[in-house]
Amino acid sequence: MSYSDVLGRLLGFSRMEAIESLGLRWNAAWIGSRGGWLCLALLVVVGLVAFLYSRHLLGHRGMAKWYLPVFRAGALVVIVVILAQPVVLVRIRHVTRPSLWFVIDDTASMSIRDESLSTDNGFAEEHQGTVADRPPTGPFAKGEGTLSRTERVLEAFFGDGGKRLADLAKTYRIRFFAVRRMDGVDLVLQPDTIDPTCLEKLRGELTAQGDTTSLGAAFADILRRKAGMQLAGVVVVSDFNHNSGPSPEAFVSRLNVPVFCVGVGRSESTDIAVELQLPPFMKKNEKSSLTVVLRQSGLSGERVHVTVSVRKPRPNEEGGAGGPQGVSISALPPLPESSEQDGEILFDRTIDVTERVMTVEVPFTPSEIGQHVFVAEAEGLPSEKVTQNNRAVRDTFVRDYFVRVLYVEEEPTWEWRFIREVFHRDPLVGPEGFRTYLRSADPRVRERNPLFLTTLSLPRREFFANDVIILGDVPATAISPNVMEMIDEFVNEMGGGLVFCVGPRFGPGQWNDTQLARLLPVEVPPLTRIRETNFVPRLTPESALFDFMRLGENEAETRMAWDNIGKLSWYYPVQRVRPLATVLASHPYDTCPDGKTRQPLIAVQKVGRGEVVYVGVNEMWRLRRKYGEKYYRQFWGQMIHRLAIQHALGADKRFVVRSDHREYRSGDEAVLTVEAYDADFRPLNAAQLPTPQLAGMLLVPTESQPEMREIRFGETRPGWFESRLKLYNPGEYRLVVEDPLTKQRVETSFLVFNQSVEFQQITRNVERQRLLAQLTGGKSYELSEWDSLLKDLPREAQMETEVRELEIWNTWPFFLFVVGLLLCEWFARKWLNLR
Repeated sequence: MSYSDVLGRLLGFSRMEAIESLGLRWNAAWIGSRGGWLCLALLVVVGLVAFLYSRHLLGHRGMAKWYLPVFRAGALVVIVVILAQPVVLVRIRHVTRPSLWFVIDDTASMSIRDESLSTDNGFAEEHQGTVADRPPTGPFAKGEGTLSRTERVLEAFFGDGGKRLADLAKTYRIRFFAVRRMDGVDLVLQPDTIDPTCLEKLRGELTAQGDTTSLGAAFADILRRKAGMQLAGVVVVSDFNHNSGPSPEAFVSRLNVPVFCVGVGRSESTDIAVELQLPPFMKKNEKSSLTVVLRQSGLSGERVHVTVSVRKPRPNEEGGAGGPQGVSISALPPLPESSEQDGEILFDRTIDVTERVMTVEVPFTPSEIGQHVFVAEAEGLPSEKVTQNNRAVRDTFVRDYFVRVLYVEEEPTWEWRFIREVFHRDPLVGPEGFRTYLRSADPRVRERNPLFLTTLSLPRREFFANDVIILGDVPATAISPNVMEMIDEFVNEMGGGLVFCVGPRFGPGQWNDTQLARLLPVEVPPLTRIRETNFVPRLTPESALFDFMRLGENEAETRMAWDNIGKLSWYYPVQRVRPLATVLASHPYDTCPDGKTRQPLIAVQKVGRGEVVYVGVNEMWRLRRKYGEKYYRQFWGQMIHRLAIQHALGADKRFVVRSDHREYRSGDEAVLTVEAYDADFRPLNAAQLPTPQLAGMLLVPTESQPEMREIRFGETRPGWFESRLKLYNPGEYRLVVEDPLTKQRVETSFLVFNQSVEFQQITRNVERQRLLAQLTGGKSYELSEWDSLLKDLPREAQMETEVRELEIWNTWPFFLFVVGLLLCEWFARKWLNLR
């Protein structure tokens, strides 16, 4: 055994390759920065021993004259060194176990019990009898003898009692993650060893109850967790039916590790699924379109009958404050028994099935305001095994008012001119919705032209009727403290959207001493000047999560659109990005003072109930180069719509009734809220109400006649009232609350489904499974090839360099050395007959 092996065992490394460097450090505070006090203490100790022994009469014993002082001085020196707390810094290179991560789909589609797997996987039939009994959990359960997809995965993991995984754990540090939420993955198990306890815990964790499969968000989360890790590979077990969030291909290639994709579920089935895509809201008398997506397998050459219908608002259902005044809540008319079937037919046609994915555009021009419920349905074919996914129900709101955008600017810049044109032609903003305060404009123009505001000091009821505020290249002195306070309240309390569109004249550092400083997603020194340099902005991976950054239908078109902006000549360098901000575009090589973060150009941050976007250059108009307004309109239009649709629009923000989601599954809990302000947008509280609690009526669908139930809302904070409700019955729910000030009825509605979006496509997406593996240098497998996967995993030993601190003063060799010196002196004195 070499000295390096001995040192490795002292430091806790079983396999140490080499010692790269050694260093010494003193941890005691009394030593000082340069160790002067330690040198002085050692000199005093040695000098004192020499003085005392020189005065002691040892006769002619020559050995005693030298050995006794040396032993005593050595012992005292070692004690002083112990008090100095010496630490050896050892930089070593050792063999480490790399990490291997299993990412398992835990969404509702994994509860499907595939009827026959003989064509693509015989694993389940071979091992059916070894899985613990579980009742069928999904709507596709066909009997006790058929395993669900999750059960088949667990059987692959632990069918042999976990022996194969236990052997794998000797080579890798294994972690199990579950995909069951829209924003990432959950770490469900991080075992040191694989044993029966792991089997039971993993069985309990994998419940197949997730609502959506968001593979893109899952890979983005894995990418964040991977930082600083020695990751050998990622094993993804799923049916690969990605149905929410960003594209997984945008993140998987950035992992720089092989991804091994294990497919679960049938790859082929006779099935047709219907999806319905709607805009988030529509404007009355403005032409819109619905998109019906038909996905089929095994039905090429067939003909399918497709219908699209809409149920328009009933009388007095216009939503918001448009209802008649003075109407009692109890007078709310009941819903018709089959309201969804009483709608107007928008599309009724038989379609030839020729492709795997087909889209049908259905034009629609709403003539009424309020909630519209759309139903798209494909008639079931005799050869289909499952028809639950042949029907899609979605809803949207039609409004007769517009999104209100306020643009504050010093003078007419190119950005100001083009944004004005974009929103003048936007059907949801229009000339009525866009207003600007142009500080340099002639006062007479501001008075005569309705586009301009004469002042920013508006009454509260007018100011808070805005939905989005854009602060351009305007000096901070142009905005009074009172207006800044209202902007802060507008974002934090009212959930409004704010955009800082930075220009070259007045930098973002000017906001540092104002109330708006905390709204900025970045921190900028006060006197920062623009940095002149030619560069093309670089998109970050997180940009794929925001619709206003995805300018194309695919990743390639998005890159082309952003490259079209050309080279920018300046930007404002920032000190740092705030912790809760997300950078969407950055400088390609310039970094912040920390040397790691790229200088941000576009960043977004949630602030209170609102959202703030930082655009670091007011030259986004260069997106118009070559392609006109196409991408420029998309960027600003989608950004404003994103910032606006998070809350009620215009003056309707004064009294808002809402649910936390538009759609629920049976068994979910709904959070119902009422946000109430007076005419000047000051929060109402319980003391201002005629009764201690707000009351509303909820129309609950039942198998026969809908039922009316009273809902009580308790005050959680000034202006905010809340109630929680468990939902069981599928159908449309209507909630009506009376405004205590205007006596108007304000209502909202939401839908409850028995079926999750996870069941819209029941077959496995083999193409995506193979593509994800191909992009990373990994490999694609069937679940029946589990043994082959375990053999193909990379087994190369990985080296890791690490610095360890060895407190030598607190180790047993050091203790034995001190005791040995004292014993040597004691034996010498006894031998010489000295006391």
